[in-house]
Amino acid sequence: MQEELGKFESMAEEWWDVDGPFKPLIAMHPPRVRFLRSALCEHFGRAPSQLRPLEGLRALDIGCGAGLLSQSLARLGAKVRILNPVAHGVQLE
Repeated sequence: MQEELGKFESMAEEWWDVDGPFKPLIAMHPPRVRFLRSALCEHFGRAPSQLRPLEGLRALDIGCGAGLLSQSLARLGAKVRILNPVAHGVQLE
């Protein structure tokens, strides 16, 4: 477990590098967020055109990695709890 944690901690600087090893993940992130925003708004009867359409909703992101999705959901208004061995249960608002 410690070895695995060390591996991910050593990659911390690379998670958000648009030209780094996670470039494919970063490239697919905007369409993924658009899809989730649309699906969540439809499911919860929210207007996707609102600035923070997920306001008042709570989300749990297990194994969030660098928090790419978690941060986007928080920007859309959701209260997000992330569970990750490195993040130790951080809450984003």
